[in-house]
Amino acid sequence: MLGTKTRRTLGNLFDWVSRKAFPKWYNIRVCSTEGLWDPYFTEAEQWMQESWERYIWPVIKGYRFDTVLELAPGAGRNTEKLAQLAKVLHAVDLNDYALNRLRERFRSYTGTCKLHFHRNGGADLAMIDDGTITFIYCWDSAVHFDRTVMRSYVKEFARVLASGGVGFVHHSNLGDSADVDIRKNPHGRSNMSKELFADYCKLNGLEVLRQIDRPWHPPINGVLISDCLSVFRRSAA
Repeated sequence: MLGTKTRRTLGNLFDWVSRKAFPKWYNIRVCSTEGLWDPYFTEAEQWMQESWERYIWPVIKGYRFDTVLELAPGAGRNTEKLAQLAKVLHAVDLNDYALNRLRERFRSYTGTCKLHFHRNGGADLAMIDDGTITFIYCWDSAVHFDRTVMRSYVKEFARVLASGGVGFVHHSNLGDSADVDIRKNPHGRSNMSKELFADYCKLNGLEVLRQIDRPWHPPINGVLISDCLSVFRRSAA
């Protein structure tokens, strides 16, 4: 039987190999850790209204919310806003514990939006039919997605978006300065960048409409960190 020290050494070696050789699956494993985001779910509730009014709604107003896909909804603070706009809403998350909180939040929902909650594998939208989504939304979650995960999602965005459909994704802009292990980066940001996101869109036939820098204040260790809000569209046929 292996001793505690040996098991720890083998575990550290497995993590190192995973980070280097399989960053996509390593990132998915970290992001799916049970309860990892629970403290933030509670803390972020108090900022939702300000974030919506200041950063989100001015960018997304005017688009079509007939059938909305929300990626990584967490405990549902954004979902509440989207349910007031959409006719149909698909909320897709990797975490069962997050989806359970989401279902509990909407257990007594009596609104007119048709809500669908789905669990995915961490980098796919297999449960969504081709060309059925008029608006894609992801706020405060994709900032943790490794560039390999984001590349897979952008490919899926191009598949599920209806002709003329639009997406809005809040993602990291740390780029190559980030460690593959998001737990080592400021605010758990990933190695995505605005340039990479635009490249992924172009490769998949999506048009980037806007990319808006969203700086963090104050600077962290003297370094000003900025996320990016990317807005993109599937061209009308």
